[in-house]
Amino acid sequence: MNLYNLIAEIAKTKSKNIAYSCNGIKTNYEQLLSSINDIAEILVGNEVQKGDKVALLLGNSPEFIQSYLAVLKLGAIVIPLNPAFTESEISYILNDSSTKLVITTSSQKEKLVNVQKEIKSLKKYLLINELQQMNRINNHTQNVVYEENDPAVILYTSGTTGHPKGAVLSHSNLIENAKDFSKMIELNETDRMIAVLPMFHSFCLTLCVNMILLNGATIIIIPKFHPTELVEIIRKERATLMAAVPTIYNYLNQINTASSEDFKSMRACISGGASIPIELLQSIQKKYNLLIVEGYGLSETAPVLTFNPYRGICKPGSVGIDLPSVETKIFDENGHEVERGTVGEVVATGPNIMSGYLNKLEETEKAFVNGWFKTGDLGKKDEDGYLFLLDRKKDVIITNGYNVYPREIEERLYQYPKVIEAAVVGKPDELVGESVCAYLIVSDDTVTEADLIEFCKKELIHYKVPKQIHFVKELPKNSTGKILKRKLR
Repeated sequence: MNLYNLIAEIAKTKSKNIAYSCNGIKTNYEQLLSSINDIAEILVGNEVQKGDKVALLLGNSPEFIQSYLAVLKLGAIVIPLNPAFTESEISYILNDSSTKLVITTSSQKEKLVNVQKEIKSLKKYLLINELQQMNRINNHTQNVVYEENDPAVILYTSGTTGHPKGAVLSHSNLIENAKDFSKMIELNETDRMIAVLPMFHSFCLTLCVNMILLNGATIIIIPKFHPTELVEIIRKERATLMAAVPTIYNYLNQINTASSEDFKSMRACISGGASIPIELLQSIQKKYNLLIVEGYGLSETAPVLTFNPYRGICKPGSVGIDLPSVETKIFDENGHEVERGTVGEVVATGPNIMSGYLNKLEETEKAFVNGWFKTGDLGKKDEDGYLFLLDRKKDVIITNGYNVYPREIEERLYQYPKVIEAAVVGKPDELVGESVCAYLIVSDDTVTEADLIEFCKKELIHYKVPKQIHFVKELPKNSTGKILKRKLR
């Protein structure tokens, strides 16, 4: 089943429900369907066919949603791009994916003009504000045959070395993950989801777009994140759900003008993208009387694997239990499952797992072991099946032969009252291999390195205590707000 078809059926039965709200302008499902059809007709007029790659170089907007579903309607494949990408980043992805057409805005036109000659597959780009003047081809979908395992989206991961890899996700991958998460969060058509994360990212695409539209609920589109403006929109729009990363919750926690009254309509906040520090989790829940529920996943898994139960036991520090259709295990280096409580690599299987990386057979084969997808994350499970993440395998610090997990040190640093953000990495050291190095944002310039080292010594064994602490104004982050430790290293 094509994802568009399912949403179109919902649109017909819930035509007057509000599909999305953006800058106070509301659009119902009937109007959304009409816009999708208009864009689909324009795409056919530009020779887009089933299997073609169409890139969306768009920010959070109604046009992103309309274009995304119009491409899927034709059986074509969406390549979501970050509008902040440089010309070389855009050029690489368009070439690697053999993209035929790009839908973008006039502000991105110069980039595409400059890279177009380098991309043999690229026939043209369309500016979203000019689509209304373009020719349409009617009755264009009659001969399109859809299969549930047809590719729907190719998400390029932010690879730590070399170029990013394109994770190929099918309609079935996206549909099953959205359905699974709908059950976990008990979604219904009265819900109003804040879409503040970038729509080109899997987290927002599945939870804030696909899942919401498949249930006839409402997306509240946030084109650009600003903490106080977000609070105002939540209050004004009576939002019931929000999906965000720890960085956003950290910003909200710093606001002095907001109160629990602003968030009284919210029934749950979903946290993912990176582990949320326990100190931050408990602080913001208490400050705003919010339920923050943490989950875990990757672009390659469409993206959600685990989630703390909405009704049931939420364990601070845990990313929850497996989604209904998903199974995760902990494997050792030899590909064998380990006992509960033992640290190993998180592996997963389920209908949401990608088919592979585009044009990278060797990388795809390395990503699986006996049919299980290797996440590259280290974790352990408790006796109840709750997953606790430690770190990415590549982020583990090996000092004097000991494995040191940065998250444990970061959790301790967050307990210091004046620490706002913390990131711990390994620094090459001739004597011990790697030494522990921390980068911090603090709220008070009087805080010293000695203060924090002494604070860590009270709870951490000597080889886990940072040998160096750097105070910075900001930490490098990706488009979703996840701290980029490779840049710190």
